[in-house]
Amino acid sequence: MIKQEPNKNIIEKIIFLFNKKKYLEALDLSNKTISDYPNSILINNISGVIHTELKNYTLAKKLFIKVINLNPKYNDGYYNLANIYNKLGEEDNAIKNYEKVIELDKSYYKAYNNLGNIFRKRNLNKKALEYYILTLTINPNYIRGFYNLASVLQHFILDEKNKYINKFFLYLLEKKIIVRPNAIATNVINGLFLNTNIKDNFSLIENINYPKNLNKILEELNKNKLLLQFMKVCPIPNYYFEKNFIKIRNEILNQIYNLKFKKIYLKFLIALSAQCFLNEYIYQETDEEIFKVNEINERIKNNINTKQIKDLEILILSCYSPLYSFDWCKKINPSNELEETFILQYKNYNEETRHAKKIKSITDISDSVSIKVKNQYEENPYPRWTNLGLSIEPKAIKEVIADINLNIDLKKINFSKNVEILIAGCGTGQHAITTASKYKNAEIFALDLSFNSLAYAKRNAKELNCKNINFIQGDLLDIRKLNKKFDIIESVGVLHHMAEPLIGWETLTDCLKNDALMLIGLYSEKARKNIANIRKNISSLKIKTSKKNIINFRKDILENYNTKWDSIKYSPDFYSTSGVRDLLFHVQEHRFTVQKIRSYINKLGLVFLGFEDTYVLDRFKKKYDQINDLYNLDLWNKFELDNPRIFAGMYQFWCKKI
Repeated sequence: MIKQEPNKNIIEKIIFLFNKKKYLEALDLSNKTISDYPNSILINNISGVIHTELKNYTLAKKLFIKVINLNPKYNDGYYNLANIYNKLGEEDNAIKNYEKVIELDKSYYKAYNNLGNIFRKRNLNKKALEYYILTLTINPNYIRGFYNLASVLQHFILDEKNKYINKFFLYLLEKKIIVRPNAIATNVINGLFLNTNIKDNFSLIENINYPKNLNKILEELNKNKLLLQFMKVCPIPNYYFEKNFIKIRNEILNQIYNLKFKKIYLKFLIALSAQCFLNEYIYQETDEEIFKVNEINERIKNNINTKQIKDLEILILSCYSPLYSFDWCKKINPSNELEETFILQYKNYNEETRHAKKIKSITDISDSVSIKVKNQYEENPYPRWTNLGLSIEPKAIKEVIADINLNIDLKKINFSKNVEILIAGCGTGQHAITTASKYKNAEIFALDLSFNSLAYAKRNAKELNCKNINFIQGDLLDIRKLNKKFDIIESVGVLHHMAEPLIGWETLTDCLKNDALMLIGLYSEKARKNIANIRKNISSLKIKTSKKNIINFRKDILENYNTKWDSIKYSPDFYSTSGVRDLLFHVQEHRFTVQKIRSYINKLGLVFLGFEDTYVLDRFKKKYDQINDLYNLDLWNKFELDNPRIFAGMYQFWCKKI
């Protein structure tokens, strides 16, 4: 009998070469082996995988079909063939083969995941969601499944049929590098409202006997793991939650010394403390609350050297002011229950203070507007974030750019072997750290006016083991002093805060290599019309930007119904102090139109390459379906006129230096 399969050692050697990315060597050995074992299922399949990696899709397809013919029940063959069809754009054939894989093995989670990817690509988000849920039900540790789930949930509205999904929201919020919580916040809130536990207990708070029910309410809310985790990772952008949290906080303060407080309730209070810290204490306080907080503060100060201080006292104070603001905090040896709160509100702050002292500066800030902007972000670093969506694995720069669908011939662009990228205006580091995770062999230069923002960014970069970022303090206008030319410059949400945006943009262009790329993000005049009107009102009322004034102005908007201002309540930025300040009280703001952007691009000798936001692009493609339409700014101008809110998240577009 003729042996069909080669020696195990040969298979292992080919796989070893493949894993070392020595594809040509692996292919050479597999070809030699196939000549001796032409009907080997394993060798033909491995050869197909190697050809797939080398992008020899036609050859790979033939080999996988051969594998299936040799063994019609070989599910890896169907899976690999489905992947090839997917790469060739033959999605219907891909679907048929993924479904065949599942027919043969209902636990083949990668097939469910890839089916989800196809349906997501077709904007069939409900169907995609079903497949991602099946993926993670089979393998709760499949990291790509979580990334895909997070992506589809950003464009999916929950209803009664989706109550089961809350556990997956919990998974997402517990994992620090999968998704930005505010990207799925609306759906998390909807998911919580579908839970009768939340509705029932919030209804109790509206009851006149609410103080008597405090223990019962805390006991029930304490059981809701999703709610507690949500409170710990981002400001919850919903006034219904906010007003109930304010009532709970106030009542705990009122009953602090006679409350029959079980230790287990600390979980909720720790979460509430984190929520207050992350929203930078945006919640309204009464004079009575301030008085009681001061009383507790004095009691702790007077008993700091005794064992009479209760965890409950410290936690309730941390719901009104950050722990680092209390002098006595340095003398506290926190209990196990308090450790989480101490890290968030005390240890992290001290670490950031140390980082701020070590950050290098280009030069002293001289521009008057830049000085004002710097002072704003020194006082209120924006935004305070915890979780972040990072790339699973870095890609070569050309692969990343290719995924964006830009009007560019990448063959004609030569990037440096070690790509140098400038993030001009990095704030608290979300953009810089995300970019650092995205590109292979990239060195990131992250520039910002604010030492405190940079320190926040640096601490988080260290926490995430992100080592390829250089944090630099300075004005964008002085960036030439670095004496560097960059392969890519990204500046999102920055130029519109400068005195002269064109001058800032020109400065960045001068620091860009020829044929290099630039990502720019600018406010839209049409999308921010309502915000512009509120800013005018603030200016006419001469409201100063103190925290107290910001909170009072915000209170007026929340408590007085005004259709002109109602939309502002739905902005995530409206639910933190730094967010409101950035949104409505910023010292400088310009807004743009598509025509103005085109004018600036022409003046600077740049070429428009296309917009980036996938949601915006998908909406545009439904009306203008020709590939060249994507780069036609006249059509984009017309599209925005018909959809004035479409660029609510800013114009984000790429351009190239000629």
